[in-house]
Amino acid sequence: MTELILHWLEGACERPFGYVRLAGVILALALTPLCGAYMLSADPARLHSEDGIIETLSVIFWIGALLLCLWALFRRHDRHYRLIFIWLCLVCALAAARELDAQILLNPKYFGPYGVHYRIDWFFSNKFGVSILLKLIWGAIFIVAFVCLFAPLFILRRPIMRVIRNGDTAAGLFLLGITALAIGFINDDILRGTHFMSLDLREAIEETSEMLGAIFFLVGICCLLWKPAPQHTVECAEHAKTTGSSRL
Repeated sequence: MTELILHWLEGACERPFGYVRLAGVILALALTPLCGAYMLSADPARLHSEDGIIETLSVIFWIGALLLCLWALFRRHDRHYRLIFIWLCLVCALAAARELDAQILLNPKYFGPYGVHYRIDWFFSNKFGVSILLKLIWGAIFIVAFVCLFAPLFILRRPIMRVIRNGDTAAGLFLLGITALAIGFINDDILRGTHFMSLDLREAIEETSEMLGAIFFLVGICCLLWKPAPQHTVECAEHAKTTGSSRL
């Protein structure tokens, strides 16, 4: 049985667009017990509430993904892969901190007179009586964090688009993870004041989507780490051939 599972996983990782098969399995394994828990729970809202079971699982998955990336940094010596895993470390760390609501530690309530509110009127009005210098400092910090998070996607745009079009499994799972996180963001921030769905339903969709995003990233990182020997040999041969051709 173990050999069959490993063979199936190897096929899914190597086959173009194999992430579709993996995504189906992930959805089945994640949503089936979750639906069962909702049906059997005496208080279903507790599952998706703040610091509930779903949010706790999201934190666990993000921390697991972060630890895998840190482990990969010690095992991988290729510069290209190290840059990828450094970027993934940043993504996983920020996502885990967001799930733990660590950003509130930078609010004035905890950080004192140097704290920040994540509000547009905090930056562009005098409502909070904050100095312009403090606003500029926090604005610069946010811009640097934003650039570090998204600049690699634009710098490596062509290679990333190429591997996505070729059906790379890890890239496909990361794309699905970003999509799931975007759905969670939409339900949490954009649809917060709407009335066409109940609060419980919106929160359930938000927390479940964010948990799935964490799982997709975790499995994607595992696929990125999984380099079968034959495939690695072929890649080395192709790299050597390309290098030799460029010297002619």
